[in-house]
Amino acid sequence: MKEIDLQVYTASFDKIEELRNQDFVLVSVSGKVLGDIKHKEEVEPLRGFSTYRMRYHKQANDYLSCYLLYRQILEKKGITRILEQLEELKLKHNKSKIVLLGYGNENEFDYRHIFAGFLQENNISVVEYPKPVNMDLQRRLWKYDPYKEAGHDNLTDEYIGETLEQAKFIFAKTLPENPHHYTLRKDFGNDEKFLSIVRHIRFFGELEEFGGMIFRCFYWENYKYHTHPFDILDINTDLINRHEI
Repeated sequence: MKEIDLQVYTASFDKIEELRNQDFVLVSVSGKVLGDIKHKEEVEPLRGFSTYRMRYHKQANDYLSCYLLYRQILEKKGITRILEQLEELKLKHNKSKIVLLGYGNENEFDYRHIFAGFLQENNISVVEYPKPVNMDLQRRLWKYDPYKEAGHDNLTDEYIGETLEQAKFIFAKTLPENPHHYTLRKDFGNDEKFLSIVRHIRFFGELEEFGGMIFRCFYWENYKYHTHPFDILDINTDLINRHEI
């Protein structure tokens, strides 16, 4: 990798007014800038770093899934390509400093802190504007799993598996490219039992990435079961999917 001279900062989008007329290239680490943010047309979206599909994880405060997915993007891109892309933006705007912008304020969870941590691991200095962020706190947030926090109802895998085996499952004919079946909460016959199964799946399920999202998958016999990441709370969950192994 050729040596690249970069001064990298991070900041929240609400600092744009202070930064835009300084020697900074404004860069979004979350893809296209959404929402009512002034001067967002001046912000360069970093190619390949859209977090749009992760939005339900973030809404659920599922920072573990957010971290795993975003870290996967960083590692796939690799430090060489990332630095080259930042250098290109610096030359394009004829400015000496890069500021990576995100939505979280101060020590709130934000993807820019994951990006900063990745750069720091590769010996690139990164400074939060206007004052340092607590990276120890951020690392703790990256491990936060709201479904572990929610707990479970002390049911056995055998009970869960046998109950699901007896449930009515429907083929998802609108998704032939992803063949699977689903059972509906409204057809389950026992609302509390359904939600207990959901809590069990989300607590004990193995984390698997598919289509830019994280699914918690419960394996039993020849099938794996999961709920949708966008069902933010257990009470909002209306179906359980089943895939043949």
